[in-house]
Amino acid sequence: MFMNEQQVLMNSEQLFTNRAMELLYRIENNQFLSVIRRALTMLMPMILTGAVAQAILNFPNDAFYLWITTEHAWISVFLDMVNWVTYGMLSIILAVTFAISYSIQRREPVDKMIFYIVTSLASFSTQLIGVKEDAMWDILGNTGYFVAMVIGLLSCELFFRLGKIEKISLRKYTIGMDAVLVNAIQSILPAAITILTFAAFQCALLHITGGRDIYTLWEIGLEEIFARVGDGYLSALLYTLLVHIFWILGFHGSHMMENVSLGHFSLVGGSITFSKSMFNTYVMIGGCGTTMCLLIAIFLFAKKKRMRNLGKLAFPIVIFNTNEILNFGIPIILNPVLAIPFICVPVLAVTLSCGAAVLGILSTTCNETSWTMPVFVSGYIGSGSVAGVVLQVVILALGVWIYMPFLKMYEKIYSVQMQEKIERMLEELQKCESRGENPDFLHRMDDTGMVTRSLLQELKIAIRQKELCLLYQPQVDADGKYIGAEALLRWNHPEYGFIYPPLIIYLAKEGGVLPDLERMIFNTAIDAIRQVSRRCDRPFKVSVNITIQSLNWDIEEYIEEKLAEYHVSTKYLWLEITEQDMLTNSEQVIHKIRQLKDAGHKLLIDDFGMGHTSLMYLQSEYFDVVKLDGSLVRDLTKKETNQKIVASVIELAKKLNVKVVAEYVENEEIYQLLSAMGCDWYQGYFFGKPMPLEKLLEKFS
Repeated sequence: MFMNEQQVLMNSEQLFTNRAMELLYRIENNQFLSVIRRALTMLMPMILTGAVAQAILNFPNDAFYLWITTEHAWISVFLDMVNWVTYGMLSIILAVTFAISYSIQRREPVDKMIFYIVTSLASFSTQLIGVKEDAMWDILGNTGYFVAMVIGLLSCELFFRLGKIEKISLRKYTIGMDAVLVNAIQSILPAAITILTFAAFQCALLHITGGRDIYTLWEIGLEEIFARVGDGYLSALLYTLLVHIFWILGFHGSHMMENVSLGHFSLVGGSITFSKSMFNTYVMIGGCGTTMCLLIAIFLFAKKKRMRNLGKLAFPIVIFNTNEILNFGIPIILNPVLAIPFICVPVLAVTLSCGAAVLGILSTTCNETSWTMPVFVSGYIGSGSVAGVVLQVVILALGVWIYMPFLKMYEKIYSVQMQEKIERMLEELQKCESRGENPDFLHRMDDTGMVTRSLLQELKIAIRQKELCLLYQPQVDADGKYIGAEALLRWNHPEYGFIYPPLIIYLAKEGGVLPDLERMIFNTAIDAIRQVSRRCDRPFKVSVNITIQSLNWDIEEYIEEKLAEYHVSTKYLWLEITEQDMLTNSEQVIHKIRQLKDAGHKLLIDDFGMGHTSLMYLQSEYFDVVKLDGSLVRDLTKKETNQKIVASVIELAKKLNVKVVAEYVENEEIYQLLSAMGCDWYQGYFFGKPMPLEKLLEKFS
């Protein structure tokens, strides 16, 4: 019976996880929702800067406030300035970031992006028509937040759609012009029509409503709703729900409901009055969403390094109830998984605080508390007793318990999502490699570009901190004796798991850190040769892959230096280079290959086939060993053609005194076929999987 119930719970959790993943996937792939999330994320530095300035200005200490406003008044002036250029210009900046985000989503070039920005700003500015001068600055700041988002998105979409219409875009008049002028001319009519549309909307609205703008209508509507609800628990519940629903949708809930909080909730009142101070004290613990509970849950239960690092960054400001790092960094916004506790925990906090007031545990008359006042301090000051602190502890404990399963679930979903993105990027990389192309992921503005840039930064850190490693896949001769191993690069990413080695090399090349990566590889491989040689009574070599880019820096000098340092002979370090890389065939490459060969290294040509270039390099004196292309070996037992090609390669190699290595030898049948053909050496799962150096050393102990 118990097992059945447990199974039902597991199935329910899996069902919820699958649906949450599907919803997150839809959000990420919906162009409008992607635009919103990206735009709001861009705002994080600005919003966080303004929030810190506000937190300092509202620091809950009278002596400190007097100190910054009287003795050192320049501090408050400076902080007011910071607050004004951030929150005071929030709507204008939001219109800009939405335009940038939208143009990125549409993969527009940078020279076209400026026209989206201009159109979005102008369209938003039309909403200032008929607005009283004293209210205009408020609209440019927090008050216009909602309108800036909507108009920023709609204006860009309209501008884009109009630009697709041949007659409106004036394309036939831009033939032969430079790119900047082309974009300018093609944007004239789409921008003009878009701006005029929103201007017309504002004029029509003012006419219909008797001079009331959208901001006034919003305030009147909210006041009417809360006047009907009353001043009790239901009013508090509705206010809390709306604030947090707006936040989840990407709107600044506190700003959206500011007039309600200031005008509807009194400081003291009836038997169950819920005041703004009570909201600050028992709901805003760590910010909206009672996110101090989430922060504690991250420290206690989060397994991913990304989440823990985010928690460390957020902690110093979350204690002052500023949680933008969590809202935009995790993110919580437009996150269907974390939306549930983000709404439920504040509802619980409201219910408990109102219930405590009804039961007489808390006084309905409470002291005023600032929204920046840290937890426990606010509880004691607000209630005037330890009871407020105890209630905060209860809310925190229950909140952590509610957040915990959703946090764990989101970590799993996030990892799966990132792995899928990396896999899609790998598929594209492999397709480009097969065509001999070099993709430009780093400069792309889509998800692939952002993931690539993020991975590159993490790769640089991983190289510095030596988080990458080498595994060694044994190579055996015809008698089954170990003759060496191939060093295989591995990066076990703390968030995304195993990273495909060619992707590591691609990132290193494009990011300019390939020499640093290869120094780490050669240093590790040469040290491995030294350690194995001490256990082994016969010569043991390690082969290392190099790229054509490797030959563009003084790689031979570094190798020579490390071989001397570890007292390892050159003949034990073999170097592999792919046939594809050899197609460059530049004088510098040939010169470096000759240098390495003259130094005593054995050179292998990897992924060897039967093309023209393969035969050309086979007959050259550069290479001592060829490695059969894996596609030939994998299907050796299934395709007679592959057998004929492999047999021909082996026969020709023997005549030219060149050794042959077959990789991807996965079973005895393939091994027996290759052995009958006279293959020299073998590598594959049939003889051993790639293993750490410690396990390799055990085979010689």
